[in-house]
This record gives sequence, structure tokens and C-alpha cells, in this order.
Amino acid sequence: MNPALERLRALLPRHGVEAFLVTNAANRRYISGFDGTAGCLLVGREEAFLVTDSRYREQAEAQAPQFEVLLWRRNLAATLARIIRKQSWKRVAFEAKDVSYSFYREMTRFFPGELVPLESALEELRRVKSDREIKLLRQGAALLDRGFNYLLEYLKPGLTEQEVALELEYFLRRQGAQEAAFRFIVASGQRGSMPHGVASGKRLQQGELVTIDFGVIYQGYASDMTRTLALGSADRRQRQVYQLVYRAQQAAREGIKAGMSAAEADRLAREIIDGAGLGGYFGHGLGHGVGLETHERPVLSPLGKEILEPGMVVTIEPGVYIPGWGGVRIEDMVLIGRDRGETLNSSPRELIII
Repeated sequence: MNPALERLRALLPRHGVEAFLVTNAANRRYISGFDGTAGCLLVGREEAFLVTDSRYREQAEAQAPQFEVLLWRRNLAATLARIIRKQSWKRVAFEAKDVSYSFYREMTRFFPGELVPLESALEELRRVKSDREIKLLRQGAALLDRGFNYLLEYLKPGLTEQEVALELEYFLRRQGAQEAAFRFIVASGQRGSMPHGVASGKRLQQGELVTIDFGVIYQGYASDMTRTLALGSADRRQRQVYQLVYRAQQAAREGIKAGMSAAEADRLAREIIDGAGLGGYFGHGLGHGVGLETHERPVLSPLGKEILEPGMVVTIEPGVYIPGWGGVRIEDMVLIGRDRGETLNSSPRELIII
């Protein structure tokens, strides 16, 4: 029994289609278990095909036992159309955000039926995590905590941001991570005003704040965490801004729960930062879902309309970014519960001075 596959099949009559073409890599893995880099799924009410090339035949058969594995050699669109015609399917859904126009046009050359674009149908299925997924996300968060503890011993003035990012990734890979989930952000001093200031050749200096945003893929699932540290000392303004972000992050972690909207969750932190007169320096949303991808639904932002449900895993990451001065961000992964959230990271959030 494959719950994800059955949930996908339940979408077919709802959208008036006979089959679903899955091309997005994360969705393909979610539905089938296959994590190769080439392939797509064709799922009907009873049929399930995994189409890939000869490099992945054995892997596909081992990872996706509920799927009939078929190979394509010269033209993927022609192979898919041949399978569709053999099944006598007339209306087939596809992932509108993932299929390129050129591939869509090629499919229409071979398939005389109707291709029906669907927006984010499978991403909606992935929002609420299973017990197995939550277990893997917990393990990924614990791995980041070990990385942070290592950083506390390693970090010092004189290192370049790139050296910090490389050393941290190397440590996490040795601890069992498959790969980095994204380019690590190491932003020190004035560079801290860039929310996505990926590591540069700048050297860390005494008296600076350093924001480090890092995450890895562990057994297929992403993780994401941010801490801001002070090197040597922290002046009054640094402490004030840090304390503000700390209070905002704590309020959101402790207040978030099922039943509230994504915008209401965002407001838990934003009202505190707005109240201090620094709302103009908090330009991004409170957080995002985490799972097979680092950024997935729900999106916690002032415009977010999604209603939070038990079993969702999101990041809580308010920040303040002041051009010419620097910035502070604190981020944890949080499991949404019926009455409150559970923070999956255990690393200290109070200001640490190295």
C-alpha cells in the first residue's frame, strides 16, 4: 500500500482526468520513492508507470516496486504518448509549473487527446507530513544542531566566510548529510544586511555579527536553520536588534498552531518588529514549509491565506536587515500541532559571543 499514490489517484476524478503525468523530481519521489535524476510517472486509476532511461532501470525497479518500469530511448514525449494511447486515456493532467512549453508542444504532436494543466496539486498533498517524514525531518534538524555545536568551536576572526561555509558543509557531510540543501549563507558585518548573502571571500572581524544560514539533505529530506553570532564583543545596538529578533522569533514559535492562517502566523513576529519601528527592515515572510524541498508550502507571509494543519513542518525565521549596518536572523524548524508548535532544533537562540 502506497498512501501517496492512492492520494494522487483520488485527485483524478476530482479534476475530470484519467491519468496524471508527474514530471517534478520531488513529486516523483514523493509518489514513487524513485530518486534518480531522470524519469517521470504516468498514474491512472489502476495503472502506474515509471518511465526512465536505461541508466536507472535497476534503481527504479528497486525503489518503486508498485510501478511498471518502462524505458525511453530517443524521444520521451513519443514514449509517453504511446503509453497513453495504449491505455485509451483521453484526458491527462500535467504539472503546469514544471512542464516547459517546448515539451508541452512536443507532447501535443504525439498525443491527440487533451492535456490538462494543474497548478500545485501534488504540492498540496505534500504539505502535511507523514510520521515517517516527520522522523526524517527531526533527524535532519538534529544534524544541523551538531553542525552548530561544531561551529562554536571552529569560528574565529580571520576566517573567510567561504572557509566557514566549506568547513561546516564538510562536517555535516561527514556526519551523514547527502549534500547541502542550498548555498550556505555566511554574512558578517555589514554584509549581514543581505538576507541571502551567500558566503564570500570577506574575512570575519572582531566585534562583528555573523549570520549563518545552513541546511542539508538527509535521506532525501531538507533541513534549514539560521543563527547569528557575535565575534569577541557586541555593542549596545547589536544587542538591542538581536534581542528584538529573539523576542519576535520566540513569540512566533510559541504562538503558531493549527487553524491559524499563514498571514496570522507571520503577524506573530511582525507586530513585535513593527512595534519597535524596524518593520521596514523585515522584508521577507516569516517562513516556509520544509520537506523534500527546502522551500515548499505553506508560505508564511503577510499575504498567506493557507490554513495551517497539524503535521506541517515550517521554518520560523524573522530578521532585521539594516543597510550599512548589518543584520540578525534566527531560524528554526517547527512542527505544527493542534494547540502549539514543536521546535525541532535545540541549539541555543540567545546571543552567543565567541
